[in-house]
Amino acid sequence: MRTRTAAFLIASTVSLAVLGGSAVKAASLMGRTGGSFEDRFSGFDSTRWQRSDGWSNGSYMGCGWSARNTIVANGRLSLSITDQPVTRERYACAEYRTHRHYGFGTYSVNLKAVRADGVMTTVSSFTGRPFGDPWDEVTLGIAGKDTTKLEIGYVANGVGHRDVVVDLGFDAAKGFHTYGFERRPDGITWMVDGKPVHTVKAAPADLPQAAGRLYLQLWNGVGNGPWLKEFRYPGTPLVAEVAWVRYEEPAATLNN
Repeated sequence: MRTRTAAFLIASTVSLAVLGGSAVKAASLMGRTGGSFEDRFSGFDSTRWQRSDGWSNGSYMGCGWSARNTIVANGRLSLSITDQPVTRERYACAEYRTHRHYGFGTYSVNLKAVRADGVMTTVSSFTGRPFGDPWDEVTLGIAGKDTTKLEIGYVANGVGHRDVVVDLGFDAAKGFHTYGFERRPDGITWMVDGKPVHTVKAAPADLPQAAGRLYLQLWNGVGNGPWLKEFRYPGTPLVAEVAWVRYEEPAATLNN
C-alpha cells in the first residue's frame, strides 16, 4: 500500500536500514533500552541523540537527511529544509533520533511546525528489521499544507493502520504546542497540549509492543499528490523548532 498512509508511516523506516557501525556501537555501549528522560536542548547530547546524514528514505522524498540541518542552540532544536543537498535529492532535510529504544510510557514533544505545501513535521517511535525486531511504529505528523490538522497512525508487527486526521483548533505553525502519545500494551492515546485527541484499544497482538527509537523529523515530498501538494522551495530555509522532549516510563516499570 504505497499511499499517503504508507509514506507517512514509513517516514523513519528506510533511514534505519542505513545505520553506520559507529551508531550501532554507540547504542550497544549505552545499552539498548533507555528510561525516563527530558531534554531542553541546552546542548547537543551525543550520548542520547544522533543526527542522520547522507541518505534519504526513498522515492517519495524530495530531500536527503543532512546533519547540518539539525542545530541545537539557545535552548532549541532546529530542524530545517534547505537547498544545500548532501544526496542526489534536490534538497536537504532533518532527522534527529535517539540511540536507545524506549517502550511503553508517555512521549511528549513541544514544537512549532512548518507551514508550506509539500512538507511534513513528524514525531515517531519506530523499530524494525535493522534492530532484529518486528516493524512496530507510532507516529504523529503535521502536513505543511494545513497546519491546523494532526495526522496520526501506527504499525503493529508490519501491519499499517490508516492515519486519522484531527482538527487541532489552532495553527501549529504559529506557536509552540505539545504533541505526544501514551503507549500501553492494550492501547495508544494521542494527545495535544496534554489532552487526549484519539485513542485506539485492541489486543496486544494488534498493537505495537516492541520498544522503539524516538524520531523528530522535517522533510519534503516529491510530486503533486493530494496528500502533501507540490513542494516549492521559498528561497530561504524552512525551520521547525523543538523546545523540549520528554519520555516518561510507567511508574510500575521505571528502570532509570
